[in-house]
Amino acid sequence: MRSILITILCLLLLSACKKDDKKDTIERTILVYMAADNDLTTYTTPDIREMMTGSQLLNKRQKLVLFVDKRGQKPYLLEVARGDTTRLMTFKDELKSSDASTLQTVLSEVMNRYPSQSYGLVLWGHADGWIYKEQASQASPSSRTDEDASACQPSRPQKAYGLDINGGYTWMNIPEMAEALSTLPPLDFIFADCCAFQSVETAYELRNVTDYIIASPAEIPGEGAPYETVVPAMFNKDPEYCRLVVDAYFAQTLNGMREPLSVIKTSAMEPLAVATRQVLASFIPQLENSHYPDVNGLVYYFDSSLFDMNDFILRYADTAEYEAWRKVFDEAVPYRVYARRWIANHVTFSDFNINEERYGGVNMFVPQNITRQNMNISKMQWYQAAGLDALGW
Repeated sequence: MRSILITILCLLLLSACKKDDKKDTIERTILVYMAADNDLTTYTTPDIREMMTGSQLLNKRQKLVLFVDKRGQKPYLLEVARGDTTRLMTFKDELKSSDASTLQTVLSEVMNRYPSQSYGLVLWGHADGWIYKEQASQASPSSRTDEDASACQPSRPQKAYGLDINGGYTWMNIPEMAEALSTLPPLDFIFADCCAFQSVETAYELRNVTDYIIASPAEIPGEGAPYETVVPAMFNKDPEYCRLVVDAYFAQTLNGMREPLSVIKTSAMEPLAVATRQVLASFIPQLENSHYPDVNGLVYYFDSSLFDMNDFILRYADTAEYEAWRKVFDEAVPYRVYARRWIANHVTFSDFNINEERYGGVNMFVPQNITRQNMNISKMQWYQAAGLDALGW
């Protein structure tokens, strides 16, 4: 009898321990990767303050961690909680935030410190879509949008993600990012607070390392996201939290303008590649000018090689082919918001009109002649998956 009572007591104690363990389990950890060893350094402090405000709505099982790489300082990890910050560590070496191995090291450190039910990643910094960099450029942008005279200027500096100017101008190519992330537990989402990240080429490359990508296909302002509202949205338990992040960002206005944004569901990227291969094959071979389409008047983002994917297909595919493709596209891009004029520090677009029918919220590379970008597009998995190689692009 006594042994039975002891057994029952042990079972009750084990049960209580399991309940306590579950109570203490971290729901979600989000790393904000602030690649600011460049001209964006001055934007880190106001954004961190916004995150501190947003953190007041988080609970103890929600962890917000920042990797901060600023000019003239060694990078460090910062936890933001309940309106305050705690420095977790300062890295001994001057790391390059543009190095994919740095991203891998930092995420691994955060995941080891905070084992969680789910993880999110915020990519904070410079970017310009899928662009594959062969060598470092000596040109330096002056905000998250390159403030040249015009957005339609192919000679402007090209980047992929995470410009780091310490010891030379270097960037992180998207395939390198995908390879680094593939060694870690998969992410629930990547929220890219940087220019033109929402490209179909990038999303296809990252399809196996994250469930969702939240980003803009266009330029964003130096101020970036309104983190006082975006932070609580990223931790929201609603299954539609990605939409909440978009809505929180879209609510921000600067000079009466808003930011076009979208959500990509990466599990739908392979069907989208198949559908795109089929629809491109239906009209590209029929075009004149060596299969290079006329892009005049198409909705473009950042420069004259990144066009709105939906607008491009809408112009050239016949009605039945477009409608079949659009069904697959809507599965891959379940949510998007647009603005007729968006926030950009240097551009007032005047050479196209945008509306709900044309806007897809995802940019796509459309070649117009033989350029280095045409050669580099072959380095992206999308190139063969979507049949661009068969089209002679």
